[in-house]
Amino acid sequence: MSSDPRTLVEAPVRSALAGVMGRGIALAGVVGALALVPMLAHPETAVRDGVAIAVVLVLFGYVVAVHAARLGRPRLPEEARERAWERAKEIDRDEAAVGLVVTGWVPVALFLAMGLLLWPHLTDPNPALAAAWTVLGLPPMAMAWMVATTTWLDACRDDLARAELEADLRFRSYWANVGR
Repeated sequence: MSSDPRTLVEAPVRSALAGVMGRGIALAGVVGALALVPMLAHPETAVRDGVAIAVVLVLFGYVVAVHAARLGRPRLPEEARERAWERAKEIDRDEAAVGLVVTGWVPVALFLAMGLLLWPHLTDPNPALAAAWTVLGLPPMAMAWMVATTTWLDACRDDLARAELEADLRFRSYWANVGR
């Protein structure tokens, strides 16, 4: 580890930014890959239905995992959550900008992937199947997207706020022990 105190203090925030970007790319990548399966493999309707259900389960699984991880952690101060991205920009403007772009594009990528999955169902030549997907398939997919998107944005902000609190503790610890 570097002996430079600035590197030591900034490390949690840089790590949180890298984590946000990695998790965002992974989440969008998994859902995007699942959405492409029916297009590339031209599977029959049953497989297409299964893939659509799998995407909903992946998104709800993500939400459950994030909320389960939060259970063991103390609630963050609201002020720390509100300033999370601003403080990240103070440490590394470029990396924070890329992290913010990834954070913003994940909901868009999830929306597009779900649109790719839903389009064949909603435009099915059989009007009964198209109506069934409109009534029974669209609501769970929309709910999964909304809940996953909200959870994603909150988790990104919480991760950065938590890292910034850690960086603040490191900063205070360093200055409390200078010269000792």
